[in-house]
Amino acid sequence: MRRRFFLAGVVMVAVATLVGCASNTSTVRGAEKLYLAVEVSEGGRRVAAPKLLGFEGHSVTAERRAPGAAEPDYRLILHPEEQGGGYRVLLDLELPSGHRFGKVGLLHGEERTVFLDQRTELKLMLMRVDSPEFRALMQNRPLLKSGSI
Repeated sequence: MRRRFFLAGVVMVAVATLVGCASNTSTVRGAEKLYLAVEVSEGGRRVAAPKLLGFEGHSVTAERRAPGAAEPDYRLILHPEEQGGGYRVLLDLELPSGHRFGKVGLLHGEERTVFLDQRTELKLMLMRVDSPEFRALMQNRPLLKSGSI
């Protein structure tokens, strides 16, 4: 009799554990889809302006290379991570003039500028793809003047 109660208790604990694990995995959200608009200037001259789609927690790489060129005009690696109510983006930029690193914290829809050195400026805007602001941006894309992203 005791053995039956013990086995029943073990089975109940196992079922409760499985149900708990199953409910936790269903509530864990996937990586947030993000839109990143970047503008890089060096010495006051714009050298890059990629518009990228990526995922929070995953690196996004943009590279421009002339046909047949051994080295790229630029290579930019962005790694956005959720942090508090906003995001932290790690920056890795390679230009013919050298390699630069940085990071910037920003909120959804916010535009920030960071100076990677005395001559290199990077402007970044980040939006969640599944947001009314992003949908409005994609529907009402006016012609952007130079210097705005």
